[in-house]
Amino acid sequence: MLKANLIFLILLLSLVLTGQAPVGSWTDHLSYASARRIAIGNNEIYASTGYSVMIYDKTYSELRKLSRIQGLTETGISSMAFSKEHNTLILSYSSCNIDLVKNNTVYNIPDIKRKYMPGRKVINKVVTSGRYAYFACSFGIVVIDLVKNEIYDTWKPGINGNVAEVFDISFLNNKIYAATSLGVYSADASSTSLSYYGNWNLIRSLRASTSSYNAVISSGNKIYVNRNESTASGDSVYVVDNNAALFSFQSGIYNTSLDTYPGGFIISSPKSVRIYNDTGTLLRTLTSFSTSVPDISQTMIDGNDIWVADKSSGLFRGINMANFTSMQLPGPATNDVVSITNKNGKTYIAGGALDASWNNRWMDLKIFIYEDNTWHSEVSDTFKDALRVLPDPDNNNHYFVSTWGMGLLEYENNVLIKKYDDSNSPLKTIIAGAPYSRICGMAMDKSKNLWITQTGVPGTIKVLKPDGNWMPVNETISLTVPTVGDIMISKAGYKWVILPRGYGLFVLDDNNTPENFTDDRYKSFFIKDNDGNMISTVYSMAEDLDGNIWIGTDQGPVIYYNQNQIFDADPKAYRVILPRNDGTGLGDYLLKSESITSIAIDGANRKWLGTNSSGVYLVSSDGLKQLANYTEDNSPLYSNTIVGIAVDDKNGEVWIGTSKGVISIRGDATSGEGGFKKVYAFPNPVRPDYKGNLTITGLVRDTQVKITDVSGNLVFETISTGGQASWDLTTFTGSRVSSGVYIILCASSDGSVSATTKILVMK
Repeated sequence: MLKANLIFLILLLSLVLTGQAPVGSWTDHLSYASARRIAIGNNEIYASTGYSVMIYDKTYSELRKLSRIQGLTETGISSMAFSKEHNTLILSYSSCNIDLVKNNTVYNIPDIKRKYMPGRKVINKVVTSGRYAYFACSFGIVVIDLVKNEIYDTWKPGINGNVAEVFDISFLNNKIYAATSLGVYSADASSTSLSYYGNWNLIRSLRASTSSYNAVISSGNKIYVNRNESTASGDSVYVVDNNAALFSFQSGIYNTSLDTYPGGFIISSPKSVRIYNDTGTLLRTLTSFSTSVPDISQTMIDGNDIWVADKSSGLFRGINMANFTSMQLPGPATNDVVSITNKNGKTYIAGGALDASWNNRWMDLKIFIYEDNTWHSEVSDTFKDALRVLPDPDNNNHYFVSTWGMGLLEYENNVLIKKYDDSNSPLKTIIAGAPYSRICGMAMDKSKNLWITQTGVPGTIKVLKPDGNWMPVNETISLTVPTVGDIMISKAGYKWVILPRGYGLFVLDDNNTPENFTDDRYKSFFIKDNDGNMISTVYSMAEDLDGNIWIGTDQGPVIYYNQNQIFDADPKAYRVILPRNDGTGLGDYLLKSESITSIAIDGANRKWLGTNSSGVYLVSSDGLKQLANYTEDNSPLYSNTIVGIAVDDKNGEVWIGTSKGVISIRGDATSGEGGFKKVYAFPNPVRPDYKGNLTITGLVRDTQVKITDVSGNLVFETISTGGQASWDLTTFTGSRVSSGVYIILCASSDGSVSATTKILVMK
């Protein structure tokens, strides 16, 4: 373990010194601003965000992450517990999958997830006792052996053959107690036949004994249960000794968790925490620990510290039950994402949402911006449903936000400086007398005119000039379609517009005279491929480095190689055909059964294709080779449903927005520079146990890279992928190079510019 930690520290130091993550490495960009569950470990505090786990190490007073990148099987954590006896973190997911984390190794138990069950299948909570973990499920109790990492038994408390949904479990005096939808049941914990409902006893002394009880704990040789009734004015907590009696009821208070600590127990509700000793005497009530309105999910006590999980504010630590400190890792405020944009090394995420029919979801405006390992979150309940962010190419701190109903927003240094709607601009409202301007697409031309698309109003396309004035509106372009989506301006100056929900494409050629409508050409059309097939559903588009227009449809990608022919009578889109190589001479369309929801072009002109249900594909520049397919099954990707992709042209990092949050992978291609600028290699030095590739960056496109030892002997050569090249640290014979200094010689393809750098390899 000491050696492993030393290796980790060396690698970490290497990353810090170079400021770069290795090519192929993944980074999570999840939100750590919400906490749902807490577990107390032997030397660590665990807090579940619902998507991942934040870990506080008490020895080093530091926070770290535990997510799919570190080996968790899924996102969507529903419950969590820790077994101190077996030093095991237990996680259950909304899918009913289960992970056991022991000594940095994840053991997956997928049995419940895979088993077909009619009706509802949910894991509500997990508790531990001895060598077992007990899962309170919608169909009973599942017992897992923490030594063998396998299911030991399934128990079914209930009455008259009706199996109850179990919400919580507790133990006292060799008895197990289950809070269920049909009352509170007890049984002999040592019994070997608890799969039969008749071996469970209903606690009939409770008021409304067959009602739903959703929490149970033991403290001071007594049982405390929480009765939750949707028709009641608050939750009732009962204490069970020889008989049951009402312990606590407060009108309007609905409890979120009952938890124990050595010497007493805690009752958490959204706005308060009540701490009791083991005799049931109230010791303290907490109602404030942050500047925001609390939304408490769970509270636990560890020694002299109290830990509060708050859904809206994250994890808090109260030293000596006071002096509260927020415990957060960097990240966006939430995991919501509808689009991603990257410009000049800065990433912009819009966190709005629409339903399948493009109706409002009325989500608070959410804009998340990442630069230099720092996050800024812009969240406002004044505006709703942010769809796209478009940065000024000359000023990364100046950007525009399109909203679905709230008009156009302009920001400078993360401060709103202007709101455009029907009251102060040509933007129209779709509801007479109400401010309701629906905007989706935005694009900026070479003159920095901002082109936007509007839905449901005269004049589909509006143009804002860089001086803040608006161009005249060509109201003859009023598309009679229910929705107008993204707009893209190609190198040729054509404006390409997606018409969602099966209405194809619209293209405008304004002849580079946006204020003169007389020379405009435009058309709406369905896609017709080279085999005569018609395609109407379009999701995405991008222009590659060669000026080809890639369109993402519900039948895979199509390509317009010559956009000058788009106004011909019958323009054809080309579909890449992949040969089957089976002797038939036949082939298949590239990703013909996939819905391509997003397209991004990297520095090597390769295409990153996001899909609706199959993750992300990376294909060669011509589409003829599938280089990778990242899915939930073979990568840390949170979800196979992709909503957006953007490539950081500075370092090649590929940002992927999924239905469950944002993640990125360090790509091996960057945009080639106009000349060699800051050519360097990383990691440098290369440590003895480093297993990844060396990356050379700051190159021009198609750089010829030669690597020699100090004697001038050639050990490796390659051509850069865009502005970046990789070396696996082996010679032409496949053996790892020896220790020493190596010279990296770089030259452009025509030999007009060159650069040199060097590295140290330690072996």
